[in-house]
Amino acid sequence: MKELSILTSWLDKYPLFHSGDEIDEVRHKVGDIFVPHYLNVHGQDKHLSADMNHLKLENISINTLGYGAGVNINCDPFEKFLLIMLPMTGVMDAKVEEGVVRANQDTAAIINTSDPLSMQWGDRCNQLIIRIDKELIDRTCECLLGYPIKNDVRFSSALDMSTGFEMYQSIIYLLASNPFVSESAKTFPMITKQLEHLLVSSLLLNQKNQYSQELLKPEKIITPQYIRQAEEYMREKATEAITLQDVADNVGISLKTLHNGFQKYRKNSPNKFLKSLRLDLVRKDLIAAKYSNSKTTVTEIALRWGFIHLSHFSESYYEKFGELPSITLKH
Repeated sequence: MKELSILTSWLDKYPLFHSGDEIDEVRHKVGDIFVPHYLNVHGQDKHLSADMNHLKLENISINTLGYGAGVNINCDPFEKFLLIMLPMTGVMDAKVEEGVVRANQDTAAIINTSDPLSMQWGDRCNQLIIRIDKELIDRTCECLLGYPIKNDVRFSSALDMSTGFEMYQSIIYLLASNPFVSESAKTFPMITKQLEHLLVSSLLLNQKNQYSQELLKPEKIITPQYIRQAEEYMREKATEAITLQDVADNVGISLKTLHNGFQKYRKNSPNKFLKSLRLDLVRKDLIAAKYSNSKTTVTEIALRWGFIHLSHFSESYYEKFGELPSITLKH
């Protein structure tokens, strides 16, 4: 597999600044995206040669930031967001409330909302930085638990990125290295919400935090009454950018309970139920485009309804309707 620094080069289309050498200017521009901070250069090379790209979604932003020289960075707690910081080249030592975490190509550092932060970046350290709003994390955790939380989620500071088998690893790499997915997420709200909630949910369920025990313990399965309520809500809202967490929140249950209930009473998943509803909407749009002689493409309609993996979409469409979407659209 190519180095992540090469795979993220498409983010050059979203520059915040390039080849910045003025410390104060660089510090202010980076601070506008994150927080005000102190920045000091160390090492033999005194030229910052700083570069930063920034792509903002809804509750998450994708960033690359690199300094040619080694730097020290100090700042107060972020409070409103956390960062996942993954060096693509070089290393970084981050001193946080939990201790010191050494971030490299195999280990990302999670900087929690309440961490007083002191970082030392090595020479030519270039990092992928995912910023996630605190409100999304807390809201997702409450939806999974089924009750309000008293304190902000605090993750263990060292995030394993070496195996590539966990969902959060796949989504981070997908956001960072796949312009089609990330730029589609920027354009289509359904895709944005799906990716953001998948990332945060997988972090909550896989990365140690103070709610891990509650998140992972078995829970009583819901009654068929709530299943019917959930199905009715999805039918009414399938045309909107809802997620399964929205469904669970609407019927007053946790996301885990929603999944368990559908598996027990429907022998299916709520995601497949919502997917089937949206496939019906895709077919409706394809037929409308066919008879109106519209120049709309299958890809445009699929993305409109939140389908980003086009090959999987075509397979699902064929499985349900017995023909490829291109045949449905064919004039």
